[in-house]
Amino acid sequence: MHTLTRSLASLSALLSALHAHPQAMGNMMYESGSRIHFQQAEQPVKASVQGNMLVLEVNAMMNMKADSYLAIFHITQLGQTAEEADSLMNARINAFSRRVIEHGVKEADVFPDMLSFVPVYELETTRKLFSKTYQEVPAGFEVQKNIHVRFTDARILDRLVTAAAKEEIYDLVKVEFFVHDQSACYDTLRMFATKLLQQKLENFGKLGLKVSESHRMAAEKNGAYFPLDRYTSYRSRIQTSLNSRRKGQLVNDVKQSNTLFYNKVPYGQFDIVLHADIKEPPVQYTYNLTMHLQLPEAWADRKKEVKDIIKYVWITDKGEMKELKM
Repeated sequence: MHTLTRSLASLSALLSALHAHPQAMGNMMYESGSRIHFQQAEQPVKASVQGNMLVLEVNAMMNMKADSYLAIFHITQLGQTAEEADSLMNARINAFSRRVIEHGVKEADVFPDMLSFVPVYELETTRKLFSKTYQEVPAGFEVQKNIHVRFTDARILDRLVTAAAKEEIYDLVKVEFFVHDQSACYDTLRMFATKLLQQKLENFGKLGLKVSESHRMAAEKNGAYFPLDRYTSYRSRIQTSLNSRRKGQLVNDVKQSNTLFYNKVPYGQFDIVLHADIKEPPVQYTYNLTMHLQLPEAWADRKKEVKDIIKYVWITDKGEMKELKM
């Protein structure tokens, strides 16, 4: 009886675990052809022996919170005259600037970027006796500008969008991220990667490889991934109305909406990940250190070959060449 109880309890726990697993993965598991939710490594970490060549590789990453941000809003203004279009544009930009300054943005951090100022034409119908023609006539002017807003607190972006909407500015083009001291990030990654590579060398030395007597060549490579490049498209799973179903009404399918989510670079390909726990999209700096070690056994054979090739020749005063045995 106790055995049966334990078996039923184990089966219940197993079914509960299987049932809970998809919820932990999220709706991305339903995306056809998607591999991003698995977060697997794109490249394996290298540590291999190829003949007499030992290849060691260390991959390191650091997540860095941006020091400042740049939001770019697009604005278009029409007017019947050039003066009217320019005046209306400046009024909207000035009003938007006053609103964002109230949220802590400095006046010097708001910059209007002129894009175009062109006339707009419309078609006018000209009727004749047996036909009619269409001619382009000036109808007004169009001004296009981008407004650059620099800020340091990522949490005020929502307020900036609200301020823009109040001035009928609805187009947020993009948000750029800036880290002031990138070289310090790479220096930190280099330090950690070098320390780990030294540990790997010691471990292979304990395995009997003569790494301390090897001929070494090393190379490094770094890179950066900004949040703007890491957003991935995603289709929402919401299709029906729950309230309509409860009321017994006919439920029509709702069009699935496409959206985006931030998809960080997977951690699986890295030996070292600094600041792995992230809350907001960071700038991800990467560093790769690769070392090729030619083990001494290969050098011994090489020296023997070179020794066999080298010959010493003595030229006599008569111009004769004689080989010297050394």
